[in-house]
Amino acid sequence: MRLNKYLAHCGVASRRKCDQLIENGEISINGKVATNYSYQVSDNDIVAFGNKVISLEDTQYSLYLLNKPKGYICSNAKDNKKRAIDLIKSNSRLYTVGRLDVNTSGAILVTNDGDLANKLTHPQYSKEKKYIVKTILDIPKEKYLQVKKGISIGRRQGAKGTIRRLKKKSKFIYWEVILTEGKNREIRRVFEKLDSEVIDLHRYEFAGLDVRDIKPGHYKKINPDIFK
Repeated sequence: MRLNKYLAHCGVASRRKCDQLIENGEISINGKVATNYSYQVSDNDIVAFGNKVISLEDTQYSLYLLNKPKGYICSNAKDNKKRAIDLIKSNSRLYTVGRLDVNTSGAILVTNDGDLANKLTHPQYSKEKKYIVKTILDIPKEKYLQVKKGISIGRRQGAKGTIRRLKKKSKFIYWEVILTEGKNREIRRVFEKLDSEVIDLHRYEFAGLDVRDIKPGHYKKINPDIFK
C-alpha cells in the first residue's frame, strides 16, 4: 500500500494532508525520514508519525454524525476557537468531512478515516446536502427556479441545485435547498445573486444522514460500511 494511503487508512489525516506531512519530513519508516509518498509500505516496515508508531492493526475506524451548533469551526487548527471535533468523545485523531462555516449549523460527519473523508468530499461522489434557509426578502419563483439549470455566483464559479419555498412565518421566509457540491459559502452566495440574504442556515441532511432527531452539539455513531 502506498505510504500516503497507508497513513490515511491509519487515521493520521486526509490523503492530501498526509502528502504534506511526508513532504515536511514528519513521517519516518524504519527510523529514517520518508520523503516519497509513493513508497509501498510492507508488513515489516515500522511507520512513525510524531515519534509514535502507527499501524493498521491498531486502527479502528469511526464515523460520527454531528449536529454542529453555530459558533464551532470545522477545522483541526488550534487557535482558541471552538472546534466541532472537540464535541466528539474520542481518543482518535478526528477531522470533519468537508466544512460548515462557523455561522452554519447542522449535519457534519466526523471521522478518523482519512480515505473515507477524501472519498465523501470529492465532487465525483455527488453526495446530496439538504438545507433549511431563512431570509427576510422574498424571491420571485421564476428567479429561484433558475438555480436548477445553474447560475453564476462569482469568482468564475457556478451553482446548481434545487430551491423550494416552504412557508412565510412572521416576517421570515423559509426555503429548502438541495445541493451536491460544497463550494465556499455557496448557499449564501446563491441567495445574494438572487437579491436576498441568508439570515439563518441549517444543514439538516448530508448523504442521506439526517440530524433532525439529534440535539445541537450531540452526535450518533454511524457504521462506516454504509459508504463502501
